Amino acid sequence: MSLLRTLSSLVATVLLTAGCSHVPLTSLPRLASLDPVTMDLSVLRAAVRAPGALRPEPGGATLTMSFWLAGSESRKTTVSAQLDEDGDAAVRAAMKADEKPGFRLTVFRLSEDGRRRLEAARDEVRALKAREASGGGRVRGTLSVGMKSCAASALPEGPILLSTYLRDKPSGTFIPLVVDLDLKAIAAEAGTEVPAIGPCAP
Repeated sequence: MSLLRTLSSLVATVLLTAGCSHVPLTSLPRLASLDPVTMDLSVLRAAVRAPGALRPEPGGATLTMSFWLAGSESRKTTVSAQLDEDGDAAVRAAMKADEKPGFRLTVFRLSEDGRRRLEAARDEVRALKAREASGGGRVRGTLSVGMKSCAASALPEGPILLSTYLRDKPSGTFIPLVVDLDLKAIAAEAGTEVPAIGPCAP
């Protein structure tokens, strides 16, 4: 599984239909129970923990859903929905245990347009599930949380650690998707380098 669609955009992806070596084992049972067709998008929240020097770019956070029938990945449908920052104190309180010195933790919710886009996409998922029920192949899918960032100050030397989280309930804890994933290590595994992250606008 590719954990980074675009390294400079800090995109982390989690498969909803299979395990991943970067996903905490304790998260797998909760992730396996997620159903994009039935989840309440109005309460869906995502969160990103990144080095404190990084800031999310306005309008740069997205939740992307892809789905296809097994054996037909070339016909995959992908829909990206914009996320807006969520300043709700109660939601942030649920992330208290995940705060870490030197890091910035940002919580997001779907924008109105983003919610409409995902609602429309779910009609296609329902159609695929109907084909699955009639023996047309198993439905596969991914759900990713992405955040385009700029640098408010110089990044520290050493690893660039990224964590992402998801919550599909109106209360309770967030599900860790990846925790302290080192972007430099992932880039090295892919035989590339982490692209330079530009400075934030004044």
